[in-house]
Amino acid sequence: MALANLIRKIKPLWLREKLFWHLGTWRSNLDPGLFENVRLEFVPDIRLALKPSDIGHRQIAVLGYMERDLTLLMTSIASRGGLLVDVGANYGYFTCLWAGANKANRVVAFEASPRNMAALKRNVEQNGLESQVTIVPRAAGKAAGKMHFSLGPEEQTGWGGLSAAQGRDDIEVEVTSLDDYCSQNGIAEIDVLKIDTEGADTWVIEGTARLLREKRIKHIFFEENPSRMEKLGIQSHEAPALLRAAGYRLEKMGHTEWHASV
Repeated sequence: MALANLIRKIKPLWLREKLFWHLGTWRSNLDPGLFENVRLEFVPDIRLALKPSDIGHRQIAVLGYMERDLTLLMTSIASRGGLLVDVGANYGYFTCLWAGANKANRVVAFEASPRNMAALKRNVEQNGLESQVTIVPRAAGKAAGKMHFSLGPEEQTGWGGLSAAQGRDDIEVEVTSLDDYCSQNGIAEIDVLKIDTEGADTWVIEGTARLLREKRIKHIFFEENPSRMEKLGIQSHEAPALLRAAGYRLEKMGHTEWHASV
């Protein structure tokens, strides 16, 4: 724990990250207490309870953040106010970051995994964000219905996702498109759509056809997971092509991460 606390104090941030990985902190036997009340680097008033075995949560606990470039950009946009639709909200890192950055902000947080639901609600409630955050216990996809959902390994909270064929440990989840959800709930515009669905991001984007056509989403952040996409029958070029056809500008934020904007 002493090493983790020391790393947390280091500036600049690139050096903090380098030490986290180089010193093997990400795989160390970290004190579970470190994960009980984690202060976020860029919105210090927000505290999260996280899972000690999860690699992403270990980054947040030691570094104070994960996905630095995305976090910085999201925090900048959040400071101006607006609505975030967080698809694959997990334990609420981006949900709470967005809501905590500006009290006028609102979040619709989609989380399909029942394993994550109690922790997501707890993090929203313990930060007093209930009035700003709507939690939707469903998956977002290209159409309404039901699909198989793989829960993934118990120790990793974010490795679950929609599956094309039923596996031994799969469950069935409700799926809705964002076009339908926004229409049914009076949502006219989305400032940021953040998608992290372990391979099904393209399906989420397909479910925003009307919103895209009418330019009602300002920013879209999504990822590509080639191995999971292959199992779902999704090609890597599909999401970028859909967005470009709708008139969005695209830029790479990493090896598999994208930012689309009007």
